[in-house]
Amino acid sequence: MTERTIPVDAIGPIALDLTMNAGSIRVTVDPALTQPRVVLKTEATSGPSADAIRDTTVHLTGQDLRVRVPDAAGGMCGSTTIRMGGSTMTFSGGNGVQIVGGNVYVSGSGGGKVFVNGREVTATGPAGDAVTPITAEVHLPAKSVALISTHSADTTVRGTLARLEYDGTSGALVADRVGDLDVTATSGSVIVNEVTGPLDANLTSGNLGIGAYSGHDARLNVTSGNVRMAATEQATGRLTVNATSGCARITGASHLNVRRRVTSGHVQIS
Repeated sequence: MTERTIPVDAIGPIALDLTMNAGSIRVTVDPALTQPRVVLKTEATSGPSADAIRDTTVHLTGQDLRVRVPDAAGGMCGSTTIRMGGSTMTFSGGNGVQIVGGNVYVSGSGGGKVFVNGREVTATGPAGDAVTPITAEVHLPAKSVALISTHSADTTVRGTLARLEYDGTSGALVADRVGDLDVTATSGSVIVNEVTGPLDANLTSGNLGIGAYSGHDARLNVTSGNVRMAATEQATGRLTVNATSGCARITGASHLNVRRRVTSGHVQIS
């Protein structure tokens, strides 16, 4: 395993700006924590993923922390991911896989190699290195904010973020509680249990679920996507919904100042 702990010489809440295109991102907000910590890890001890961890750039200016995890050479950018149950299959780089009569045939620009846990499997035994998933574990003090940009990384947020800006493509975001939420998602999934501040969501062919919204200004732009949101009695102000070939179902919002525009989509607000 390759593991790198990034020391953050700052005390108290920070503004995290993290870009990591693939793998998994785990953010934990701990009220008892005073100093942030970032840990990057992968199963491989060498190869493109280990190199990407070593080449990660970190810049700290005051309370602003900028982390850039480079794409691993031969990685999964520009890929297509299929999720079934708790499993995923990712296709990248052209050509493909065939299963015929119980035999597996792999074709591709890399020679049709097969890798298991980052090691190449050959007729004579394991050899070589491959891209293995990188995991970023981020520990933040209370009242921290985060900007997360990714292509296909799955992101989880445990605890309460004061603000979250999320830009994802074909990835999944699951968060406990967020103050201000600004989301741009394409072909991905976003589930947030609770939003207490302003909400701005731009969704294209993805899914957005908000368990409890109690903010004062919500704007939802949906294109070929699906939105499910439950407003609470504490929610106030305006709710704006623009849907094009999308579907939005919002409950508990009858007391809000609702504005909607629907083009070949379906919006239900109650």
